[in-house]
Amino acid sequence: MKFEKTLTPEETDIIKLRDLLRKYNRQNFETLEHSKFAIYIRDEDENILGGISGEIFGNWVDIEYLVIHENLRGQGLGKALLEKVESMAIEHRCRYLFLNTFGFQGKDFYPKFGFKEVYVKQDYPLTGTDHFFVKELSY
Repeated sequence: MKFEKTLTPEETDIIKLRDLLRKYNRQNFETLEHSKFAIYIRDEDENILGGISGEIFGNWVDIEYLVIHENLRGQGLGKALLEKVESMAIEHRCRYLFLNTFGFQGKDFYPKFGFKEVYVKQDYPLTGTDHFFVKELSY
């Protein structure tokens, strides 16, 4: 056995680590739905102008990305995407939405839609902040 340090890991090796951990985790979790999702906003040429993506995992929807092209911001598209994800979450009997955002991104946007800030990572990556939000769903 040996230790190997690298600052340029192979993606296939990272996937092996993830799979090793998930195999262990499955022994300690109930059977859970675990699936990716994405909702895209496309133009007439099928170019992606924005969207939202993430994973459904048990009671949680983890939102990984929500982005709207800069020229289209302020038109309610972000709100519409969040509403679509919330509807999807309810269809899948999820109880929570989770996301994080940098301080210069959407930290003032998400509370308008019922998200509560639960943690702020300071000095990230150097002088900024990373804000973590949860929304509890009721249905």
